Amino acid sequence: MNTVKMMRQVMVHPFDFFNDIQTPNRLKWSQGVLLVFLAFIVKMASLVIVSYHFQTREPYQISYVHEFIWLFIPWLTWCVANWGVSTIAEGEGKFKEIFVGSAFCLVPYILFMIPVTLLTNVFALSEQSIYLFLKDGLLIWAGWLLLVKVKILHDFELGKLIWITVISLLGMAIIWFIGVLLYGLISQFISFLFDLVKELRFRI
Repeated sequence: MNTVKMMRQVMVHPFDFFNDIQTPNRLKWSQGVLLVFLAFIVKMASLVIVSYHFQTREPYQISYVHEFIWLFIPWLTWCVANWGVSTIAEGEGKFKEIFVGSAFCLVPYILFMIPVTLLTNVFALSEQSIYLFLKDGLLIWAGWLLLVKVKILHDFELGKLIWITVISLLGMAIIWFIGVLLYGLISQFISFLFDLVKELRFRI
């Protein structure tokens, strides 16, 4: 089954989709990378084509690097945290299924975010609530697909699903905290090395 057909299936029959992807050799790592990249392109395009009176930032305030980080890091840390927690909780899903399956959860955003954003060019500012409702609806849809994915891939009941999701979110927070801590320590260490080299060169 090609990626386009799988994108259609995850939207129309998500339960069947997450059951089907557990078939050996059904998924490819490249599919996950491709979908995340498409989500990034859609995100950047939506920032460009949104009507000027719906803009919340000036063009110079938009960074491609920052926008990619804010999309990629939460998605990747969710995959890692959910895999780790689910493995401990005897979940049945493999990391590849979580990695690629989580990317397919972005399909509603990929397909509909640009059409929703184009509506801002015909909406009045007083109709902003409609735009925000549609935009938030796509994110809720993607979040719901994530929950379906966790339930089907790991074969969890509702109670365990909620518990594992909460623990996974806490796991994400811990990963971010450790990442920020390491970044700060590494930055200070590198700064110390540069200062040390400058001091040695000055004295020599």
